[in-house]
Amino acid sequence: MNRLRSWRGVGSALVLAGALLALPSPARADGFLSPQVGVNFGGDAAKESVGYGGALGFMGSNAGFEIDFNYTPEFFGDDSQDVDGKLMTLMGNVIIGGRRGGFSPYFAFGAGLMRASLEAVNANAVIDVNNNSWGGNVGGGFFAGGGGVAIRGDVRYYRSFNFDEGFDLDLDIVDDTLGFWRGTVGVAFMW
Repeated sequence: MNRLRSWRGVGSALVLAGALLALPSPARADGFLSPQVGVNFGGDAAKESVGYGGALGFMGSNAGFEIDFNYTPEFFGDDSQDVDGKLMTLMGNVIIGGRRGGFSPYFAFGAGLMRASLEAVNANAVIDVNNNSWGGNVGGGFFAGGGGVAIRGDVRYYRSFNFDEGFDLDLDIVDDTLGFWRGTVGVAFMW
């Protein structure tokens, strides 16, 4: 009788262990670091300009989050104006869509800081203006590849929520908001 009880205990333990192994595993997040290069175009981007930056974040099975940084040294101006203008964006973004193997598309949106710096010569005067503004972005992209390294492509629209009216300076650079598109490509290191 005691042997029967001990086998029942072992059998119950095996059934319990099998049931635990059969349960779906909990969702896990994949961290990523993605250095990238991008082109700003359209909207208030007077010309196509190249920016550099990166993103640090994580992707779960259905969603994720990232901190995205980009610096564009020649965002404002064109060849007909003596303008030196820089733009920096630092955004926190929600990512909808998860890592699901070889090709993983996603939708992203978020908000953060847009810092513009402008130095211009206008009517024989040097104008030096800096502006910090809150802004947002929306767009999408993909991760392609498996394992620890993937290619990342992305296109987003960026827009400031407000912009210093004094920043226009009769140069017709921006109005009360700043809006433009940015396409980026980079390598994502996953862990």
